[in-house]
Amino acid sequence: MRLTCASNTGQLLTSLAEVISSEVDVVTAEPLHLFQEALEFFQRCLSLQEYQLTQSEGDDNVSEDGVPESNQPTGEPPHEDHWATVVEPVTRNTILDTLLAQVDTLIAVCGLSSTRGVNDPGWVEEHYENLLHGRILLASEETSRQRDAALAKAKLRCALADAGFNTGKLDLPTYEFEVSSVFEGFSDLQSDAQALCDRADADLIFNASIRKALEHPDKGITPQDIAKSNVMRWKHLTKALDSFTTASKLPDVKHLPRIHLLRGDCEMHRRSLGAAPPAYEIALTSASTLLKNAEIFYRGAARFAEAENEVEEEREASTKEAIVAGLLGDLSRLKGQAKSEQARVREVVEDMREEGLLLTVDLRSLGM
Repeated sequence: MRLTCASNTGQLLTSLAEVISSEVDVVTAEPLHLFQEALEFFQRCLSLQEYQLTQSEGDDNVSEDGVPESNQPTGEPPHEDHWATVVEPVTRNTILDTLLAQVDTLIAVCGLSSTRGVNDPGWVEEHYENLLHGRILLASEETSRQRDAALAKAKLRCALADAGFNTGKLDLPTYEFEVSSVFEGFSDLQSDAQALCDRADADLIFNASIRKALEHPDKGITPQDIAKSNVMRWKHLTKALDSFTTASKLPDVKHLPRIHLLRGDCEMHRRSLGAAPPAYEIALTSASTLLKNAEIFYRGAARFAEAENEVEEEREASTKEAIVAGLLGDLSRLKGQAKSEQARVREVVEDMREEGLLLTVDLRSLGM
């Protein structure tokens, strides 16, 4: 029970910190403290798991017929009022899951650098190297889950690079190099849906961090960076789109509605570069095509979400499809949705504006 409680508490604290960091506007230290407390609970859980595994593997208290003495019949009839408790045994897979949960928490901590103004994420890398890296390497080899360990490390490297850029410790070329090189070691990348989606997510985060940096001159963006930024962003958005597209066609792919939604977002992000100062010529001349592509992807996302009974994703996708249709000149669907669900339409529009998917001129075209 103690072991389960420690693990569940760590997961709960991580989830709570993520909600606070995404929804509270003012900068506070509360999310960071919750993440750190979650890591402590995961460490306690890990210590208990390692102890229990050692005990179970070293238990030689077995009778000659191979049955543990504790399970030998006592000669006494069982009492009907006795309850049996089934305790799931600790395995090396269990230990690796706890280790990887800590990595996910460290990745979330890195995200605070851009959303919460948290500085000096260097302790995150120290925590990984000192407490997790060796254990994960050993556990992944013992369980033949090297891929899971490699993906976790790749995502953490991307998160650390993003945090380094957002806190001014990495310049733009170094950040770009880190994100571009992380997944190069995956020889079977094109047949691994999860790895492709993880790489695409890193490319989308790269684009978002540059966009935010350009909006805040105090981030240390140089004139040379500004000149290169559109080329870099277009390249990484195109890579993200290609990764999502390849993943969507693989037999082991999961979360198809979300993947198609993100394909639509990639096209909207690429289109927005046509209005970025300075405007990116390819995005400017391809704006209509990019909008039509986004409309198709959002429509596909809505169809898959409906088939999988994913109500929220179906609503998001159908609203985004209607918004893009409005930008292409057909406002009828958007007006129809606004009549019945005005609050939701405005919420989606606001989210798209904050994420850079919609421009100020787009809001005027939509009458918002």
